[in-house]
Amino acid sequence: MKNKKFVSELFLENGQFILVGLTGRTGSGCTTTANILEDEKTIFPDVSKLQGFYKGLDVHRYNIVKNFTENHWENFYSIKVSDLISVYLLTLTVEEASEFIFSSKNSISKQHLDLVLTGGVFSDNLLSKKFKNVIEHLLNHDSDLKLDVKTINKVISILKLVRKFTKQFKAELNEINSNLYVSAYQLAGKSIRRRGCIEVDFETNDFIPKSVFHLPETINRVIKLIRKNKRDKALIVIDAIRNPYEAKFFKDRYSAFHLISINAPDEHRTNYLRKLHKFSSDQIEEIDAVESGKGDNSYKHLTNPNVTKCIELSDIHIFNPKNEFDNDNILKAQLAWYVALMKHPGLITPTAMERVMQVAYTVKLNSGCISRQVGAVVTDDDNSIKAVGWNDVANGQIPCSMRSLDGLMYDFDEKIYSHYERNNSSFRNQAKGKLLTFRMIDSAGDVYRGRNLSYCFKDIHNSLDKDKKGNQVHTRALHAEENAFLQLAKYGGVGIQGGKLYTTASPCELCAKKAYQLGMSEIIFIDPYPGIAQDHIINIGSKSPELVQFRGAIGKSYHRLYEQVIPIKDELDYLLE
Repeated sequence: MKNKKFVSELFLENGQFILVGLTGRTGSGCTTTANILEDEKTIFPDVSKLQGFYKGLDVHRYNIVKNFTENHWENFYSIKVSDLISVYLLTLTVEEASEFIFSSKNSISKQHLDLVLTGGVFSDNLLSKKFKNVIEHLLNHDSDLKLDVKTINKVISILKLVRKFTKQFKAELNEINSNLYVSAYQLAGKSIRRRGCIEVDFETNDFIPKSVFHLPETINRVIKLIRKNKRDKALIVIDAIRNPYEAKFFKDRYSAFHLISINAPDEHRTNYLRKLHKFSSDQIEEIDAVESGKGDNSYKHLTNPNVTKCIELSDIHIFNPKNEFDNDNILKAQLAWYVALMKHPGLITPTAMERVMQVAYTVKLNSGCISRQVGAVVTDDDNSIKAVGWNDVANGQIPCSMRSLDGLMYDFDEKIYSHYERNNSSFRNQAKGKLLTFRMIDSAGDVYRGRNLSYCFKDIHNSLDKDKKGNQVHTRALHAEENAFLQLAKYGGVGIQGGKLYTTASPCELCAKKAYQLGMSEIIFIDPYPGIAQDHIINIGSKSPELVQFRGAIGKSYHRLYEQVIPIKDELDYLLE
């Protein structure tokens, strides 16, 4: 018995507290995932029901994790970000809420909206009347969070009522316009990140930097209450994280945090939104544009949703085909896989796809690009690695991260700065203006002291060449995939025909053509890069490579999930003794 207790205590920390954040594009299945994790009696499918999703050794791996998860299942507590946005909304009057929601979509009738809010669930506003002090206390981050039983029970009661409110309010808004709920709550998120509350004219008011973390701090206060209520043993899922700084907030605070991206094929996702939610193609494009971080407001990179970046930051990627809307078997199977590993690290070994993508994820850190680091790996058809690459300048040149505006202006080092950069007056004036802006903003030298003020040559050059803005020809760097391909030419490659290309992004049009020409059978990617590589380059001809979205754990989670706490042999021996 002592040995069994010893073994259980070794794994106790993993099972005591698990925090999962979900991210993904609208319609990908984040809410479905949260509902599965929240279910007290989730049943995981047999491998025969997965349509060949797992093959080879992965079949045996799945059977092991399925058996473990079913025997150790504990449901998660779901914190829905939409519910907390509802809490912020419920601090407004009916008139204020109507004006704010109207500003999110001016194509609707203000009179109709007023009637719906006045006669609907919002007008009751019982939550803010009955629990006004508790709500204000929860949203006031300057006050200490009371962890007494009375406060905890009140907040949990509020959140249960808010969930019912959100569901009914969503239905009422969508009766006015099919995507009014999405656009209104997206706008509310922007307002909270900019001002720490919901305001009609938030975009014209001053940006309050600490507001970027206001929503995640509110979530964090709820997490603390739940942990206290459950005496520190808590499995919690956040549905869903849409801003990368919110993801970073939890990554920095909790070692037990895993950011999981739910990825559905675009065709499946858009069909789902059209058929079940009656969204038009224009409405889907509008939602995707907002979620990709686009927008013309100031501080948009801080305040706007950016699901693309959240997917890039994710620790675990789950593939969710939605060609059969009610069939969640493949989604459930992957959840069984990773919940088992969260509770018992090292229970199984990584898949071949995870092993190779982890290499690509690791080598991307060598990149000297100051915009985005990308890694790539080329393998044969059996996933044996033949070449690696990352986006960077040619061998012998100095990466962008190691050059500076000061050096460009004053050093004139011909080995670091090109003849064009040292002599073209238009380019130098543009670069000098950028340097002066840095100095003007930071006249005291407090912010940029000791920092290398590196710059992107392509950005400066394309800002001068208005007709060719974004032209990839002007970049100094080779793409990661291109670099990996060139290693094959430089050192020789064997057995590449029919091989695979792994990339932490996905290939652009130029690299897609090279992959096609090399005879790659598969291109495994994490998140699609904007462009027409798939529709124009890859899906044509008789030998086109198959595009496969990566599924699995990478980065910190790869080690946290697959490294054994103690060797399995020792664990079993302790249990036997």
